[in-house]
Amino acid sequence: MKNTIGSIELSGHIFSSFQVQMALYAIIGLIAVLVIFLLARVVSSKKNSGGEKLVEQPPLPKFEEIFEIESEVFETNPYKNDPDAYLEAPILRTATLTLLVGLRAHLVKLAKQSESASDQHKSMVAIADTLEAQEITAIAFTQWNQSPIQGIAARIILQGKSRTVLFGPSVAMSKATSKFSDEISTSVANAHAAGHIVFVLAIDGLAYGVFSVSHRLQEI
Repeated sequence: MKNTIGSIELSGHIFSSFQVQMALYAIIGLIAVLVIFLLARVVSSKKNSGGEKLVEQPPLPKFEEIFEIESEVFETNPYKNDPDAYLEAPILRTATLTLLVGLRAHLVKLAKQSESASDQHKSMVAIADTLEAQEITAIAFTQWNQSPIQGIAARIILQGKSRTVLFGPSVAMSKATSKFSDEISTSVANAHAAGHIVFVLAIDGLAYGVFSVSHRLQEI
């Protein structure tokens, strides 16, 4: 004997057993569709989390500035008629480093004022690092000062004589000194042609040295 669903009366309306059965089938069908949809979502989520690896974006490259001395040239006797004008290369390196030691103290003050060092300053510090690696030692100085255009200057005693030592960009130094010697002029021209940062060392108005510094970015 089959079980059948009887008729139902709702709000004065009588629904036959057939109508009631169709309504139940429709409800069951909707529930089944919903269950299937949810199961499909769960299976898809498991596949993505377990079977497919998320593609990680490569980290952005980081770079650091590299300043290197490409060449240094010294003219030990730019003024042949004056015996006091003769200064050997080790003395010239010492004079250069002495000025740059003063620059380091200046850069510490800039850092405390949240001011960044310029490329000119960074190049000069690279020269100081290289000279120190050559075991050059700085000596006493007085009246140290610096200018973004002219470079740096101080009074230094060299070979028993107090001298005015200047170190700055070649363009500014060409105006602050006597005419460059042929060797100094050639070195300056070659360094500029190579695209380097060029500094000239001058003592008592005479150009004694040229430092050529390259600048590049290197990925860390």
